[in-house]
Amino acid sequence: MKILIVGGLGAGKSTLAYELCHKLNLPRLNLDEVARNKADGSWRSEKEYMKILNQFMLKNKKDWVAEGSHAVLIRKINPDFIIYVKVNRLIRLFRFTKRFIIAKRLIGQEIDPDLPVQAYHYRKLSLTKIRDYDVSGVEIINDLKDFFKLAPAPILIYKKKTDLKKILSFIEKNHDRH
Repeated sequence: MKILIVGGLGAGKSTLAYELCHKLNLPRLNLDEVARNKADGSWRSEKEYMKILNQFMLKNKKDWVAEGSHAVLIRKINPDFIIYVKVNRLIRLFRFTKRFIIAKRLIGQEIDPDLPVQAYHYRKLSLTKIRDYDVSGVEIINDLKDFFKLAPAPILIYKKKTDLKKILSFIEKNHDRH
């Protein structure tokens, strides 16, 4: 089964992806890590990230969990199920502000290659960056609303941990149809 997890910045996409991958024993694709260079967090060219995406899709034809909300990338993949992690804006704001505070310990240190690419974005805390992340989060959610209008798969809403059981049940009942 092919599952795409989308949502705003700080919604909990990665946390949910790790949990689903563990429960379903599926490979995971973080779209941030496709779109950005892990070494420094800079953006890859569209040609580079499409190559990475295509390699992953070719290797894992039928079974995977992808998470992220990069408009170009989510429109290129054909999931069986889309999970929209829908979390209150203030909670998302709190979560990515907390990431900046936690990531401050990375400043001046050699970057651990095992850290997710997001760790590089949070190395320097500033109110401007927090505001920019909030604005980006709102833009992402607006883009997702457009994506949902033509979504290639059922959209399942995840608001809280208890929704996971219902989502897994739905996927289990419907995965043979896709």
